Amino acid sequence: MAIATSHHGQNQSINESNRKHQRIERQFTSDQIAALEIDFFYTKYMTRRGRIQLARRLGLNERQVKIWFFSRRKKWQNESRISNHPHGYLNVNTTN
Repeated sequence: MAIATSHHGQNQSINESNRKHQRIERQFTSDQIAALEIDFFYTKYMTRRGRIQLARRLGLNERQVKIWFFSRRKKWQNESRISNHPHGYLNVNTTN
């Protein structure tokens, strides 16, 4: 019995440890997204000072703003590639 209890205790502590390291996905409010989009329209690559100021203004942390801008740039690049394609789409599968 002691082994089973010990084994269960180890699993419990591992699960608690994993929970500490799991990130919580937070959604942005519509006002935050609108402000982020406006800044993105004018500046695709924001300076650290700009990120800090924007984060404070929106009640976010700098990392959230940094990741949002990174993701938004990737989306923008993909949209640019698709719109520049002669047929209006980008065929990812190039196997013939």
